[in-house]
Amino acid sequence: MKMAKFRSENQTPTSMNKIFCPNCYNEFETEPDQCNCGYPFHGTEIDKYNFMSGIGNREIAVEQGKESASNSRNILFFIGGASLVLSLLFMFFEEDHTNNMITIIYSLILIGLGFYSYKEPFFALLMGLIVVVLGYLMMFILNPVLILSGLLTRIIIIAALIYGLITIRRSKKIAKEP
Repeated sequence: MKMAKFRSENQTPTSMNKIFCPNCYNEFETEPDQCNCGYPFHGTEIDKYNFMSGIGNREIAVEQGKESASNSRNILFFIGGASLVLSLLFMFFEEDHTNNMITIIYSLILIGLGFYSYKEPFFALLMGLIVVVLGYLMMFILNPVLILSGLLTRIIIIAALIYGLITIRRSKKIAKEP
């Protein structure tokens, strides 16, 4: 079975002989030693494979950073939103609103940092981690009985935020590499 070569109307016989980089698709009249993106045209097959797999690994790391930022952002939104809703509900049942007002401010800060993380993920999530840890510490200071209440959940939340920060930092570092 013969494969037909497709040719657009604008292609001339000389444009069909052009060389394209397999990585960035730059077009060349003759085969260069190396493309602008760094692809080694005259390298060994191993050099070409290593170059292409390195690009793939960087892309995967950057995607993991974005996904991790999104997951950490969702944690801030969840903690802030849940605290806000519960504080508003408790305001109807309690006469002293001081604790509820503090919790509402805490919730709004977390939600605000969640939105700010769209612009500056690392900084916003670092501030979110600090606010969450300070919130937990304040809760323990005000009511020491709560130290063990939900401890595993608190550890998981803090660990997830730290993991998110580490992944974001690593992906930014990898994205800056040539």
